Amino acid sequence: MKKILGVLAIFALIVVLTSCSQQASRVPEGVWQLQSSDIDFGYVGVGTLDYLSFDQGKPTAQLFGHDDRAGLKGYASVFVNTTNGLLIIWPDSGMGGCGAGAVVPQELSYAYRYETSGNTLTLTDSQGRIATFDKAAEVPAAARIELLEPTLSVPLNLPVDVAYASNLLSDGTRLWVVGEDRRAYPIDPETGSVGAGQTLTAHSSYFHAVTMQDGDFWSHCQCGGSHKIKRLRLGGTEIDEVDTDADLGHEISIRAGSWDGHRLWLLGFNHDRDRSELLRVDTDAEPDSLESVFVFDTGMLRRLTYHEGALWGLFRFAGWQVAELDPAAGRVSQNYTLPVLGIEDRYLGIASLGGKLYLLSEEGDGYKLIAVQP
Repeated sequence: MKKILGVLAIFALIVVLTSCSQQASRVPEGVWQLQSSDIDFGYVGVGTLDYLSFDQGKPTAQLFGHDDRAGLKGYASVFVNTTNGLLIIWPDSGMGGCGAGAVVPQELSYAYRYETSGNTLTLTDSQGRIATFDKAAEVPAAARIELLEPTLSVPLNLPVDVAYASNLLSDGTRLWVVGEDRRAYPIDPETGSVGAGQTLTAHSSYFHAVTMQDGDFWSHCQCGGSHKIKRLRLGGTEIDEVDTDADLGHEISIRAGSWDGHRLWLLGFNHDRDRSELLRVDTDAEPDSLESVFVFDTGMLRRLTYHEGALWGLFRFAGWQVAELDPAAGRVSQNYTLPVLGIEDRYLGIASLGGKLYLLSEEGDGYKLIAVQP
């Protein structure tokens, strides 16, 4: 099998390099709105494709789309080339275009026969499937997504790795992260300086903290179903516990959570109903009371925080995004794209403090603290 894949890769490279040696056809110009398609453009990573915009004089194009389920807007920049009536797209930006300085493509490209006739662009793939676009004056504002430029980006000198399922946390004054050593580390939000670690729990597996309440850490175990979450004080004292099965009668596997000042929000997967849900829980009541269940059925939502009177989330879609949630609608009400990270880098957490959203990123062998302001 590996030998066959190697032959295919070599063949694809020959095709690409041959196309670079030939006189390229003219790249389509301007903005095109998708009208109908039998072609699956999911590989470009923007959800359902809406607009294709070619950059004049450059071997690049911009793609705009949306996710039907969560209502997220998506954006991606790709490299393109044309030769012998083919439009070739490299979705991973692995190809720099033909000519001096062109680089070897990192992955196989996608090629389409293309034809422009008046205000219509038609793409046809190797299986005869067709996508039709109409010329547009511009990509409308409603289809665009704003990039949040950092107001702060500093390295975090953490002595240990961050606990895998832990969020970036805020106590209203400082930020915190919990390490794999079960210790909580305070962070100065202005400088990113990290204070001495304090024991959250010495032996318990409940050290994956997702949110804070009055200086305490709501943490789950990231073990199996993780249907329980515990409120822990530094030193390991257990203040409260929410069992979504025994206490609420509505079991979910907890992935994220946020305290909004009055209620605890929990995000998790309901295996009985095969969907992701948001639970709003009154933890002051005894037993704990489940106030509301909202269907928010997407696996792209990774972390939660309560920001400026609304629930916000960190999403893995078309890169990385932050978005304000509308729990009742099961969708987002607004979303923003975050600065691009390296291929193997990722955002790990989100917290609100002082009117800003703070993000924890893992980049290379270290961590960064990033602040943005939607």
